[in-house]
Amino acid sequence: MGKQAKYKTLAGQFITAIEAGEYEFDQPLPSLRQLSALYQVSMTTALACYRYLESLGYITADPKRGFFPCINSKHGSAIEYTQFNAKACTLPKTPPSRVRSGFATAQLDPTLIDSQQLRASLARTMRSDHTLFNYGDPLGEQAFRQALSEHLKTQGFMIRAHELVITQGCLDGVKMALELVTKEQDIVAVPSPCYSGLLDMLSVMERQVLEIPSNQDGIDLVQLEHAMARHQVAACLLSANFQNPTGHSLSTQQKASLANMASDYHVPIIEDDVYRELCHTGTTPLPIKHFDRDGWVIWCSSISKTLAPGLRLGWCAPGRFHQKYSDLIRIRSLGCNRPLQLALADYISRGHYARYLKKLNNTLASQCNQYIQRLTRLLPDKVKVNRPQGGLVLWFELPGVDTKQLQKRLTEEQIYILCGDAFSTTTHYHNYIRLNFGQCIRAEIEAQLAKLAQTAASLQRQKSVKSEAKTGTKIV
Repeated sequence: MGKQAKYKTLAGQFITAIEAGEYEFDQPLPSLRQLSALYQVSMTTALACYRYLESLGYITADPKRGFFPCINSKHGSAIEYTQFNAKACTLPKTPPSRVRSGFATAQLDPTLIDSQQLRASLARTMRSDHTLFNYGDPLGEQAFRQALSEHLKTQGFMIRAHELVITQGCLDGVKMALELVTKEQDIVAVPSPCYSGLLDMLSVMERQVLEIPSNQDGIDLVQLEHAMARHQVAACLLSANFQNPTGHSLSTQQKASLANMASDYHVPIIEDDVYRELCHTGTTPLPIKHFDRDGWVIWCSSISKTLAPGLRLGWCAPGRFHQKYSDLIRIRSLGCNRPLQLALADYISRGHYARYLKKLNNTLASQCNQYIQRLTRLLPDKVKVNRPQGGLVLWFELPGVDTKQLQKRLTEEQIYILCGDAFSTTTHYHNYIRLNFGQCIRAEIEAQLAKLAQTAASLQRQKSVKSEAKTGTKIV
């Protein structure tokens, strides 16, 4: 095993121990000499291990005292997923308007975007021959699809270029898939909680939803298979990796089982896989589509979360629905922006995208831990949080806090969050919030996080006082 693998393996052991609460918040980690002796590694490897943990936000260095965990194991315990019997539900015909700013929108800080190399690829593309501005292939530029195919192959995910169709972002790809495999009033199975944007889309399209409870492994497969076997759902709309809003992923076993279930019951699965490449651990997970042998999984993704949302480019592998999907593309839009596709083909083919993702994921891992560290210190006691291994969002449970009221008060301060009710048709997530941690920590963000925590604590105290007055008992 090489030096790099050794220090990362060692760091992984510390991450597990820190997250399990084996180190107290103010308890020093072994010194470099102790670490070297305990694990029989060189001082160079020991230092590399601690520097790596520091870059991920798990530890901090005190020049006089040594290395200490950043994560307070006394706060921020893991969320327990609510279990319930799934029931079909009709969505409101007009979805509420959503704020797309600040902590309320899952997106990267502009300073993290690889704008320099993107501009260079755009400039090279624009210097090409005059046919650049002609109509292109409605299904997507061959160069772009081939570059994507080669890129995905490095992750162990084999999708051939001709299997891909280029779309105007992931949501556009998902919407077309829903139009193909469902009709008005059909029931679509979704995870609970589910990304608000998908619920809004289903609402506008007049589809019903069947919310399937999430669990530690991913999703309640027993209830989902029961619905599929009895033809209660026309399709499933799922995210397998770093799901929005919870940040958790399906296990490999669940992914394989879902692909088999789709084939067995002839129920298509539309996979929204937009966060998969934002993996903080260095190993990009596989999608459900990887296990699909009969084409029942329609896989959709994009660069909106990983690279630049403003470019509005995504892709879809429609499987057995490829011909109908392609026909819909041809009559709807005649394809997507050709110069941008060719510029991204250049960007990916030169290796810029892979290098950028590696650097970005190290940064996001650190930011994720910084947000958790700050918020679990500031927020009221008994707060719970999912600690994701990828993606851009954090899912907090705030016992005793009316998060709709929290959202309203923060909006008055021009601080934007999304409360848990936005992600479900049920009443199970009234005390939850979802936060984007894609914004880099700076003075303005620090102040907003402090205000969020202060307001949450105030609402929790108000509820305690009301409960005490109502019951005539003192709440400790």
